[in-house]
Amino acid sequence: MEVTADIKKSDLIHFNLSIIPKTRSTYVTILVIAVLVFVFITWKKGLPHSSNDWLAIAAASIGGGVGGMLAGIIISFSFVLLSSSAKNGILGKHEYRISPEDLHEKTSANEGVSKWEGIQEIQTAGGYIIYRISGYLFHIIPYRSFPYDESRKEFERK
Repeated sequence: MEVTADIKKSDLIHFNLSIIPKTRSTYVTILVIAVLVFVFITWKKGLPHSSNDWLAIAAASIGGGVGGMLAGIIISFSFVLLSSSAKNGILGKHEYRISPEDLHEKTSANEGVSKWEGIQEIQTAGGYIIYRISGYLFHIIPYRSFPYDESRKEFERK
């Protein structure tokens, strides 16, 4: 079965926004940044002496973790959007073909085959069929690439 997807910059943003809250690495990053903020504050000011001080440091640490993660997301989005183009095969027309053996992708810049054994995860989220090839490498197919819901569901079942 085959489908052609036209990937746009807006797809990259929507896809990432739909997947970020679902990945474990998001929460690990927030926790690591929060711990670093806590260590920095206690190094500068010493250990807290009252429960109010503990609450203030905990709130600052959590706020720092979330703020640091958001800053990282914004920076990452900026790099992704600036480096993505049809020339390098990230944006534009993607032809996907699935068979019992593999997922085949063809763009103006490249052509690749991923064996089913090498695909880590297949899921749907935010209006996309998502094939996770590795930790941060995905193939996405927007639902709008299918003329009917039934054709999308058939593609998902294959």
